[in-house]
Amino acid sequence: MNRARVVLAAAGLFALLASGARAETIALTGATLHPVSGPEVRNGTILMRDGRIVELGARIAIPADARRVDLSGRHVYPSIFPAVTVLGLAEIGSVRATLDTTELGEINPQARADFAMNFDSELLPVARSGGVLVAGVSPSGGLVSGSLAVMRLEGWTREDAAIRAPAAILVTWPSLAIDRSPTARFSIRIQEKRRDEAVDRLKDVFAEARAYAKARGAEGQPGIPRHDVDPRLEALVPALEGRIPVVIAAHDVLQIRSALTWTAEVKLRCVLLGAEDGWRVADEIARADVPVLLESLNLPRRPDEPYDTIYANAGVLARAGVRVGFDDGASDSTNVRNIVHQAAAAVAYGFPREKALSALTLEPAKMLGVADRIGSLEPGKSATLIVTDGDILDLRSHVVGAYLDGRSLDLSDRQKRLYERYRARPKASP
Repeated sequence: MNRARVVLAAAGLFALLASGARAETIALTGATLHPVSGPEVRNGTILMRDGRIVELGARIAIPADARRVDLSGRHVYPSIFPAVTVLGLAEIGSVRATLDTTELGEINPQARADFAMNFDSELLPVARSGGVLVAGVSPSGGLVSGSLAVMRLEGWTREDAAIRAPAAILVTWPSLAIDRSPTARFSIRIQEKRRDEAVDRLKDVFAEARAYAKARGAEGQPGIPRHDVDPRLEALVPALEGRIPVVIAAHDVLQIRSALTWTAEVKLRCVLLGAEDGWRVADEIARADVPVLLESLNLPRRPDEPYDTIYANAGVLARAGVRVGFDDGASDSTNVRNIVHQAAAAVAYGFPREKALSALTLEPAKMLGVADRIGSLEPGKSATLIVTDGDILDLRSHVVGAYLDGRSLDLSDRQKRLYERYRARPKASP
């Protein structure tokens, strides 16, 4: 009994100390603020208390008890937010034991990224050094990969790291292309059969989930039996009810059009992922009011396309009225830190500069339903922000500070440690 009392007292003291630390008021002063949701503020101040932004502006009163942090000459941005990554699920590609991205089978909506995330991953500090403090983490593989979660990239458990889980269902639209060349591995008929079967499997599981939700909703009425919970179908219900979107990886024109038609028919909230051919059907995507997450820059899909086709894709979509976000980690967690480079390149090839920052922060937050908490610097939102020594779209700039829910983060990582180690290596004698 005495031991239990000691433990409870220690826990209470720890909670009290933690509460007091979070209640500290911090004033970041002298920086250029980039709220995203409004114009930039030069020589501005941000007040943070209890993990949230209290006030920001050029002329605000700083409480006497606030701890001041001078950021003169620096820039302050909300955290960069890649919406679809495998951060915490994949470590070393050649070591199978470090990969936990894919479940067996093709239909796995019940797979939860937040349950599998490894907070000791060496790739999380590297991402934080690149300005990524929060990210959408999702399983991959199959037709329905699983449930995506919006996660803080530092934490002890999924409960304290999750911002929203589940936040979306990730779907990979089947390839609809048919190889009609004389050297095709399979006959046209076999290819068509496999294509149609894959599309039917995808559509059928959502139809089954809709019937399941209807049956579960009718329980309690006279003559309606009780139905057992099916985790696979249960995971799809929030998407069918419109509470979370379905993120559909669709790359070419056929996939994009087929995905848009289906989601309109079954009334799903859709976000397109990839959409390398989006420039070809930009007006159709805009009419459907479907946002797009563009993945890493690559070569054109066809040999007769201009060299800058993929680079110019974002600009074409934006001019058509499509909401664009950038994403660079759906398949390779080591490249998430390069997402800002992708936005900068898109600006160089026609994407409006004034939309680039929003495409890295606020737009992904809107797509995944967390814009009320992160994505911009506004009073009441989480004090999750980064400090840079220059314009974030200038590749010469560096992230020099970071705050996650108002708490200053250590930005050391394995790559920086290796850099310092080998910079100080012994030199050969003359």
